[in-house]
Amino acid sequence: MKTLRIVITGSTGTQGGAVARLLTERGHDVRRMTRNPTTATDVHGDLDVPSSLRAAFAGADGVFLMTPLNSDNEVARGKAAVDAARHVPHVVFTSATNADRGTGIPHFDTKAEVERHLTENHPHWTILGPAAFMAATGPVALPIPPDLKLHVVAPEDIAATAVLAFEQPARLRHRRVDLASDLLTGPEMAALRGTEFVQVPPEQAERYSPDLAAMFRYFTETGLDLDLPALHAEFPEIGWHTYAAWLARAESRR
Repeated sequence: MKTLRIVITGSTGTQGGAVARLLTERGHDVRRMTRNPTTATDVHGDLDVPSSLRAAFAGADGVFLMTPLNSDNEVARGKAAVDAARHVPHVVFTSATNADRGTGIPHFDTKAEVERHLTENHPHWTILGPAAFMAATGPVALPIPPDLKLHVVAPEDIAATAVLAFEQPARLRHRRVDLASDLLTGPEMAALRGTEFVQVPPEQAERYSPDLAAMFRYFTETGLDLDLPALHAEFPEIGWHTYAAWLARAESRR
């Protein structure tokens, strides 16, 4: 297998960190983009300084692009990164499940705008739309009915799909793939975590974050369109984690 040089944005976060680790384990040349490089494998780059990005992406076979969640300048940052990466053979952008559906969820809509810029301005792209991340600790407190099933995804499964896109670009080039590992109700997740499910009142969620309140309202009233069996059948090599299996692994690492 050819060794690829991949630049990772957001490498200190959950998704970027998982992608960087898996690429490294598979023998690829991983370059973590940061404003303050401290190691030989770091490259200097700042999403707020577009002039720094082309140099950061120089010589890369691929860029794993993620944008800060719902920041005021998320769209500008994403578009600047796409423009700077036009010479890169493959860009994998991580968005959100169904963000391309006009959900009205603020942080989904900003990612959708970056998606459009990517598909219109880069010749070789893949878009991943992860569902809600699995969590391992604490009560399950959500503003959803107790019988509503939620799609959740293991960060390791996001990473495995991103790596597959880089290693087998023909399979995922010019595709948008929504990702989920399992489908459970809040009480089912709480039982697996040995904790309780708390149904948060909608008005409390609205006070905490109108953005997140809009997301859970969409989940409840519209629901995500994601065919879990078909997804897992198409990409069996991902080794999709059930929530129970992922929790067991998380516990073993403590």
